[in-house]
Amino acid sequence: MADRKKEKEKLMEKVFGKDAPNRRLTEEDMELLRNSLLDIDQLSPEWKTLKENSEKLQQQSQKILDSFTDADLEQLRNEIRKDFGDSLPVEAREELTVVHSQLPLNAKYEEIEARLNEEVLCQKDYNHKLVVAFRRPTIMGVQPSGLKNSILITGQKATGRHTSVTLIARLLKERELITNDELSLIDLSQYSGKEFEANLVQDLYTAVHKSSIIVFDNLETISANFLPTVNEIVTDGQLTLSKRYTLSNKQLVETATSLVKDTVKTISFKGKYLVFLTTLKVEKLLDIVGARFINTMGDVIKTKDIVKEDLEVIYPVKLKAFQKKCLDVLKIDVKASQTVRTYLADNFIDRENVRYLNNFFDRCYEALAEYKLKNMSDEIQTLKITAKDNQIVFVRDEEENKLEDLLPHVLENAREEARKELDQLVGLEEIKKYILSLEDFYEAQKIREKQGLKTSEVSKHMIFTGNPGTGKTTIARVLAKYLKSIGVLSNGQLIEVSRNDLVGKYMGHTAPQTMQVINSAMGGILFIDEAYSLYRGTNDSFGLEAIDTLVKAMEDNRDDLIVILAGYTKEMKTFLESNSGLASRFPNQIEFPDYTAEELYAITEIQAKSKGYRLHELIKEPLTEYYRQIQANDSQRSGNGRLARNVVEEAIINQSKRIINDKDAELDLILVEDIDFKIKSDII
Repeated sequence: MADRKKEKEKLMEKVFGKDAPNRRLTEEDMELLRNSLLDIDQLSPEWKTLKENSEKLQQQSQKILDSFTDADLEQLRNEIRKDFGDSLPVEAREELTVVHSQLPLNAKYEEIEARLNEEVLCQKDYNHKLVVAFRRPTIMGVQPSGLKNSILITGQKATGRHTSVTLIARLLKERELITNDELSLIDLSQYSGKEFEANLVQDLYTAVHKSSIIVFDNLETISANFLPTVNEIVTDGQLTLSKRYTLSNKQLVETATSLVKDTVKTISFKGKYLVFLTTLKVEKLLDIVGARFINTMGDVIKTKDIVKEDLEVIYPVKLKAFQKKCLDVLKIDVKASQTVRTYLADNFIDRENVRYLNNFFDRCYEALAEYKLKNMSDEIQTLKITAKDNQIVFVRDEEENKLEDLLPHVLENAREEARKELDQLVGLEEIKKYILSLEDFYEAQKIREKQGLKTSEVSKHMIFTGNPGTGKTTIARVLAKYLKSIGVLSNGQLIEVSRNDLVGKYMGHTAPQTMQVINSAMGGILFIDEAYSLYRGTNDSFGLEAIDTLVKAMEDNRDDLIVILAGYTKEMKTFLESNSGLASRFPNQIEFPDYTAEELYAITEIQAKSKGYRLHELIKEPLTEYYRQIQANDSQRSGNGRLARNVVEEAIINQSKRIINDKDAELDLILVEDIDFKIKSDII
């Protein structure tokens, strides 16, 4: 032990100089250590010595550690804690663990792979390659960049990409191969433009100080502004910051002043695992990130799509978990017939992957929860789940309940409510037919998918053109409800905005403001009225920034966001001609015609009825003629539906004045004399 103490003092003296035994590392020293000694010209002489002799020091330390027993290693850890406290960087703590674990590595990694195969099903080849990727630095050393490894994982959604990375982090930690299993997730879809640079830098700084494994999700959505950033990280193992940043309450913040001394100039990723996730194949990803990025990856691996045959393996595992949940929570003992497995195979949907089974058992659990609420009992109930006539049925004693009958019928009611609203709208027959045809289209795509046929991906974004008051906003609101009810949208809200809601008041404000609006519309419809005002010529940088942000968000969220641009027909045509790239993303252009005089009268009746009034029969002819003249003279400024609403509101005011002086008057009846005909000739 005395020899080891002397060896330690010798090493400390070599690094820090002759006063090493009395030296305590300062916070400044520790910050330099965390940033991996990035700029040797700015270091003090003692730190230059450390950097210049780091390889030799590492070799000497390795020899010492190889001879350590568990007791020796624990004593060394305690001494390090005494010297450094808990502020020693993650990488340094990992080195002690990983080096000491060299001898039993084979057994540990074999055990990790076995556990992955148990939990990430039907991905045996992928699981093996994932283990190899995380083991690679223990055999081949770190990458030239200083990263332990950079790993690219491709594959469809719901094939186990996120699950496997989360699981392997935990398994590595359990076996003391890493010291921290908390993943840091950088969702690249959230940084859509240059104005998000500070957000990305802050998130990256937090990630390197929190985690051993950093996951970059949605690589296919990366903004061109940040592709050089990611390339620098994987190539150099560090990021040189283009702006001045300083630490404030352990947060990295941008500073404009040059008076701040302790600025952070670089962020080091050395000693980290970087994992990049994408749904694109490598050949498609090349068009986005380039060959240089792909070539820097230490491992490129792909999850396989789940096919119908895989249900034989996955179904029993999911069924067992479902049965346990039902028994533990609902006190229902579920027995499953073989017909259920056959039903799932017959109705399997390609590209749903594991999500297909998850959704099935979620629906079954929801149905049984409803059943339990109606049949409350403290005793354990036994139910059998089976399939009859291509429907799932729950059987208890002689009683049978179909799955669909037990589920709440909220969506079905919403669908009928939306259809009812459409029926009640006056006119717009072609538009209503188009909306109702969407259900048939999406249902047909589901059937084709079930049969393994190619499905059509169509853009759901739309352009509504027409004069004010022709029902554009009303149709958009009903459309949002309807698409939610048939499962096309997840939420079904309508967010109505204009240029002022999207465009900021100063440089760098527009993109975050636009993204905030877009995020509020996720799962529903973003309705932009007078959309042509977004573009006011090539000098309108704010408007162009809003359009660029909008277009990227539409591409990134095309499965669960619909954008509708609305405005006057002539202005919208000019707007789209000035931006052909925008026009191509809106193939569904719908013209809203002006209301006819007869339609306006029908709207008037509906408006009056909604307010508790009725129109005298003698009103119909003169009011219809009045509407005809108005529409013929200037339908663009007449207001269309708003004209009918204004007529009713004015008539109610006039009727109120009349009935005060006529005690026998019918309180809910509007007469011809109550109508304010602003065009008098030949009407009355």
